[in-house]
Amino acid sequence: MKIKIHLFISLLFIVLIGFSQALKDQAAAPYAIKGKLLIDGTGQPLEFATVSVFAEADSSLVAGGLTDADGIFNIPVVPGKYYLKVQFMGFQEMILSDISITKKNKIYNAGDVSIKEDEKLLNEVVVQAERTQMELTLDKKVYNIGKDLSNLGGSASDLLANLPSVEVDVDGNVALRGSENVQILIDGKPSGLIGLSGTGGLQQLQGNLIERVEIVTNPSARYDAEGGAGIINIILKKDQAKGFNGSFQLQGGFPANNGASVNVNYRTGWINWFVNYGVTARTSPGQGFTNNSFNNPQTDTIYFISQDNDRERKSLSQNIRFGSDIYFSEKNVLTLAASYRNSNSDNTTQTGYNFLNRNRVQFSDRFRVDNEDEDDVNWQYELNYNREFKRKGQKLTFTLQQQDSEETEKSLFDDVTNFSDGTSFDLVQRARNDNGQDRQLMQLDYVHPFGKAAKLELGTRYNGRTIFNNYIVESDSSASGLEQNFEEVIALTNNFSFEERIFAAYGILSNKYEKFSWQIGLRAENTNLDTQLIPRNQVEASSEEYEPNSQSYFSLFPSANLTYKYSTISSLQLSYSRRISRPRFRNLNPFITYSNPLSLFAGNPDLQPQFTDSYELGILQNRKSASIYVGLYYRYTTDVVQRIQRTVDEGITERLPVNLGVRDDIGVEANINYDLNKKIRFNSNVNFFNSQTDGGESFSAQATTVSTRMGAFYRNSKLFNAQLSWFYRAPQNRPQGTSKSIQSLDVGLSKDVLKNNGTIAFNARDLFNTRKYRGETITETFTTDSEFQWRRGPTVVLSFTYRLNQNKQRERRGNRSEDFDDGGGEF
Repeated sequence: MKIKIHLFISLLFIVLIGFSQALKDQAAAPYAIKGKLLIDGTGQPLEFATVSVFAEADSSLVAGGLTDADGIFNIPVVPGKYYLKVQFMGFQEMILSDISITKKNKIYNAGDVSIKEDEKLLNEVVVQAERTQMELTLDKKVYNIGKDLSNLGGSASDLLANLPSVEVDVDGNVALRGSENVQILIDGKPSGLIGLSGTGGLQQLQGNLIERVEIVTNPSARYDAEGGAGIINIILKKDQAKGFNGSFQLQGGFPANNGASVNVNYRTGWINWFVNYGVTARTSPGQGFTNNSFNNPQTDTIYFISQDNDRERKSLSQNIRFGSDIYFSEKNVLTLAASYRNSNSDNTTQTGYNFLNRNRVQFSDRFRVDNEDEDDVNWQYELNYNREFKRKGQKLTFTLQQQDSEETEKSLFDDVTNFSDGTSFDLVQRARNDNGQDRQLMQLDYVHPFGKAAKLELGTRYNGRTIFNNYIVESDSSASGLEQNFEEVIALTNNFSFEERIFAAYGILSNKYEKFSWQIGLRAENTNLDTQLIPRNQVEASSEEYEPNSQSYFSLFPSANLTYKYSTISSLQLSYSRRISRPRFRNLNPFITYSNPLSLFAGNPDLQPQFTDSYELGILQNRKSASIYVGLYYRYTTDVVQRIQRTVDEGITERLPVNLGVRDDIGVEANINYDLNKKIRFNSNVNFFNSQTDGGESFSAQATTVSTRMGAFYRNSKLFNAQLSWFYRAPQNRPQGTSKSIQSLDVGLSKDVLKNNGTIAFNARDLFNTRKYRGETITETFTTDSEFQWRRGPTVVLSFTYRLNQNKQRERRGNRSEDFDDGGGEF
């Protein structure tokens, strides 16, 4: 079936290409405008310059093209009157007028055309193109990835870990303002690039394919209600500038972090082609330890287990996104796009265990090696239609998306236990986990303005996905290593299925009156969820524990927003939204994982969704040299999901997600961008909050903590750019323990070369090797002290970027607007 889908989409692209080519050939006929572009003063031909043809009557763009290696252009047109515009970065714009094409004069030959360099533009292009790394608006915060040197060579997961108020824990889970209930989107929609069962795909998505990240902490009813803490929207690079332009990057690093990326687009006339491609080969050495102390009051047994592990993750990942924007007119656009991701990881984890009695005398040790091979393939196809009407702001959009993902994980475990009496026990096992996802999304949105500033928005959406997970464990009964005889371990083998269907509709009414802007909205979502675990042991499969588990619930999600613009530079906003956090696929699978036999993880098929009521009061000031945002927020969450740990056997613990009770979060967040002068800029973020969880006598906790990020930037177009970034998160109490403090320091340097068309950049992350995840877990039967690092620091990366016919990060207009606008149709 998937082969048929891939074939159908491929044929569709081929047909469209053929269709566009046929139209192009039809337009070509015998009518054309041609000439040769030369650099004034040198007479050298200018390659890849954009030549645009406009109708004289209404200045509409009718055709266009690029000059070739000899500076020659030849643009097919139809009879009519035109003027020609020639553009290339670093050169003065040139216009040729009074061009007439008739049946008698079929060819207009402009001859040799000289174009002059713009010395002022060449000197100022970097300054004019500079964009603030963090842009603040009332409804969202925008972080421009290309401006942050500390993100050089990182993955999408690394980029998120560098953003203010965002945290990425040891398992790759993403949290916003201290809450993991956050929805992560790609270009405003769910995507397989994020990962099948969580956020694992973010570690394989190259950061240099990302243009910016938007954080919306209190979304309106227009947005998917998923994510109690808000939405993180990752925007991939895509340009629509006329002509041919793009950027190319090569990088190398230590530990191994080598890769290349290409981002190009070509727009001529009514069609825009775009391609983004990235490949990265990376080695990530990590390490950690866990010290467990067990106390069984029933048997008066006390013993200790210490674990030390070293791991090395080697990965090769490729991402490509390609497609076209077809302009039937400037207000009538169809976009077809496809994305493909392929990643292969070769991971080795070595874990040593020491077992000690109550007197801390060792009575055995154990050494376990896990060699894992992981393959991940993802296809995603997307159709977007955007129709703008004559009335300003009236718009209809339609989105259709299909995504197919497959992951295969194969592990070989070699486990040796040595006892104090000199005996030993060898165990060789292997495990294979096959899972896949099939997702469909359909969305229709309509915006209808009326009156002076009023607006009505209506929309509907369907999001369905089916996931399968087949897990098998086999054990070598011979344990000889020579003539291995693997037999299936039935008790550890299972199949799990997950099917989710969400139907949604929303309506939003908004208006403006003098200095006030307001918006009210209501979103309705109906969720149907079916899961089932099917073990190989048919006796167990017939028990109630393994019956199909179904959940169905209908929910309403109101939202409201009131903005008061009390001066030309200052605005005050009060907002409210109701959100939901549905259980994830991995958290619903009741079968345990087997990667670490002493620390197990199991899901909970009875897990219920969390509901959050979120309130925020914010003040934004956009001064000439500074942007300041201060927000007070409060979240009330019911059926809070928390991972608890418990002892399931002597020396074995299990983590299990459960619905604990309610949680109150109240905090203050401040973001500041300050330009000291034209060369020095500072930014800082501080998030101070208190979280109180009421989970009964055993699982209640109160935490008051703070996290902060600070950055200093120095830019000098004649010398170099430099950046210093520091991150700190204070300790935080949890229902069963404490997360200890964490901090890191990053530095970066860059230098523009080749007349500002190229950039050489260097960065060092975690300069003092302090980015370590540390914590304590305390229960009635055991305590745990642990520390872990995904990648030992410091890590260094050197890169070279070349821009073709492109400014250094084209400036986006409007992101610092103070007027009320919560994002339009981006989501």
